[in-house]
Amino acid sequence: MYCRALACDFDGTGAVDGRLAPEVAEALRAARGRGIATLLVTGRVVEELEAADVDFAAFDAVVAENGAVVRLPAAGRTIQLGTPPPEHFLGELRARGIAFQAGAVVVGGIADHHAAGVLEVIRHLGLDAQIAFNRSVAMVLPSGVNKATGVRRALEELGRSEHNLIAFGDAENDCSLLQAAEVGVAARGALPALALAADDQLTQSGGVGVARYVERMLARDGFVPTPPRRHVVIGRDTVGAPATLPAAGVNLMVSGDPRSGKSWLAGLVIERLLECEYRLCIIDPEGDYLALGPRPRILVLGHDVPLPDAGAVPRILRDESMSLVLNLAGLTVPSKAAYVDALLCGLDAVRARSGMPHWTVIDEAHYFFHARSPCTSRLESRTGSFVFVTYRPGLVADVVHASVGAHLVTRTEVEEERYFVTSLLQSRGPAGLVAADALAEVQMPRAGLLVEGPAGPRWQVFTPGERVTAQAHHGRKYADARLAESKAFRFLFTNGDATVAHNVSEFCAAVRTVPVSSLRLHLLAGDFSRWASGVLGDPELAGGLGKLENTTRAGAPPSRDEILEHLRDRYLV
Repeated sequence: MYCRALACDFDGTGAVDGRLAPEVAEALRAARGRGIATLLVTGRVVEELEAADVDFAAFDAVVAENGAVVRLPAAGRTIQLGTPPPEHFLGELRARGIAFQAGAVVVGGIADHHAAGVLEVIRHLGLDAQIAFNRSVAMVLPSGVNKATGVRRALEELGRSEHNLIAFGDAENDCSLLQAAEVGVAARGALPALALAADDQLTQSGGVGVARYVERMLARDGFVPTPPRRHVVIGRDTVGAPATLPAAGVNLMVSGDPRSGKSWLAGLVIERLLECEYRLCIIDPEGDYLALGPRPRILVLGHDVPLPDAGAVPRILRDESMSLVLNLAGLTVPSKAAYVDALLCGLDAVRARSGMPHWTVIDEAHYFFHARSPCTSRLESRTGSFVFVTYRPGLVADVVHASVGAHLVTRTEVEEERYFVTSLLQSRGPAGLVAADALAEVQMPRAGLLVEGPAGPRWQVFTPGERVTAQAHHGRKYADARLAESKAFRFLFTNGDATVAHNVSEFCAAVRTVPVSSLRLHLLAGDFSRWASGVLGDPELAGGLGKLENTTRAGAPPSRDEILEHLRDRYLV
């Protein structure tokens, strides 16, 4: 995880005797100097913090009243997430002799032994309110308001995400905060339940523990390990164990033959990341991901909405708080490469500042990340993760493979790619793994997962989970994809000779050159539509060719141009 924000609880974590510890203040100043947003998060009311001489200008945001009040010092704004407590509620508390302190929204400072009485008042008056605890003190807030909601609003205002947040806390009211953060850290002396649920624990007490943690994080350029709870489940193996991927801090390659389920599996990974509210930028050269458009917080550009200039995309990602699908199907192949290079260049600065998009997905990665491509230089930044999807991993540059820490492998039968993947499993797989046997197990619907981690590499064959959206399949990739011999098209001649087409480009070349008698033979037999449907998985093309086959059966002479016209509409040939 790449840290772009820090949230620190006040009492019991960053403060000593009601004052912000000097070492914490110094560490947070150092973090701000590195572009990391700092948030002070507390159950106290703003006036108490002012009385404690807290320097608000030292923070990008102050989240007070247990999340109900967000102050943005630089902008001079205060945001209130909730309505003030009703006067008749406060009057009833006074009548019962329950001491309290009323803020703009929170009613705090209530001794915990009065909680039952306060709950009785809430129920009696029919208030939509909740009681939160901070060790021996209770507070009343509107339902649904907590430290996590306040911090999320502050991060939204600051252009940051909780997926780039490290949070520190010590008590019950910090549970929501530590759960919302990508990494939640319990202070030394934290309540046992909070410490057990946290991703990490400080070993030094007081503000020293927070300060040292921040210093170590800065020494690693803002990177910390992604906790196990942030792994996404993409399927189950034969014994029911989950197949999981880290949701941050790793580059992923998805490879396999055409029609092996590779794109479908890549779409599953995308869905799971979106469900966890990670921000994605999906580079879609062939229009395979348009079905994601109806999902919440997804914007598809290049289909119904025109594709913007590559330089504008980083601004859209920054301002719209949405994931993007960039459909490049309308561009020529050279234009696609130029667009992607310019886009990745622009994303570098945005990701370095905010950590977003968390993932950049590149379909047909061999188009853009071959050895001679300038795009390979964009891998130097580790401020976000990449997903590389390709049916030709052997054409992808070595520097890309060196950056990849997780591989998803579907059926691989094309000879040169099978050799490449076999070599990869032998060199990077766990000890004792027989690569040929491992690949033999990877047949639809099963896939293979190789993850490299601190404990060593892990190989797992699994059945992917269900998807929410359908997988669009436009087929243009088969223009130059080399199909296995068993799936190639064989143009037969009357003299017994044959011309073999291993992809659509070769098929079109053959249509232009083979004898008309060969075309007539296959049109009468229905071979063209059968190949388009069964091998290319393209029912529209099959339907168009099927009409030509029926016309030929009716006595019309074969037409090379008519056959090629159907292919030109759907393939870059």
